Amino acid sequence: MSEPDEDDTQWTDEARESFRTAAANLVEAVRAHSAALLELTGADADAEAIAEAGEQLEAAATVYADTQFEFTGTVPPLGLDEEDDYSYDEDLYYDDLEDDLEEDAEEDAADDGLEDAEEDVEESDEPAAKLTVLHRMDFVVTDEPAVILAGKEAYHDGWDPDEDDADEEPVDVADLGAALQQIQQAGGIEALTDTPGLASAGAVTWVLEATDLLDEREPDEWPDSPFAPGEDAQQRLLHRLDEVAG
Repeated sequence: MSEPDEDDTQWTDEARESFRTAAANLVEAVRAHSAALLELTGADADAEAIAEAGEQLEAAATVYADTQFEFTGTVPPLGLDEEDDYSYDEDLYYDDLEDDLEEDAEEDAADDGLEDAEEDVEESDEPAAKLTVLHRMDFVVTDEPAVILAGKEAYHDGWDPDEDDADEEPVDVADLGAALQQIQQAGGIEALTDTPGLASAGAVTWVLEATDLLDEREPDEWPDSPFAPGEDAQQRLLHRLDEVAG
């Protein structure tokens, strides 16, 4: 067994008392640090108080770490033995605060710019663009009675005699046209793709730059062929989607 080092203070009574004192001082420093910070309001003038409180706590923690090492040969898990600098540098605090304020100012300016842009859009009487969407869906009727039955079910699911007029008679869904109307009213045009008795035969969608809009005229002035794209359709075509039936 090797002889103990005369300069070694580990586990000595003197080192034990030093560590005990340092621990008590650290506890008081933590209390003083937390009390000081809890009194602050976050104003810029609090930076000096934060730096002073942090320096006192750091000093007490450093002494605690040193005395623990002298007593046990180990260091506390406070990060004080690492290369990172945990000191409270007042100038560094002000620099960070200034950077934060600049970032906040830039974000506020960006928000103001977005709000101004939104106001410009709202104040403008002219739309950014006019669009006409033409959607064609083709089907093969493979089972007409099944389609009519689906139309009857769609009407039944949506008709409430308690809410409708008392004198209103139930609709007789007796033919293909009436059935398709009820299916479309109940689930939209896309409901036709899931209707029994109908097989998809392809679909195509054109998105065109519009020359005029329907609501710019009265309904009785709408064109006789509202789905005709016009001779200049290729020049106004913005997007086309072809859907081939599987």
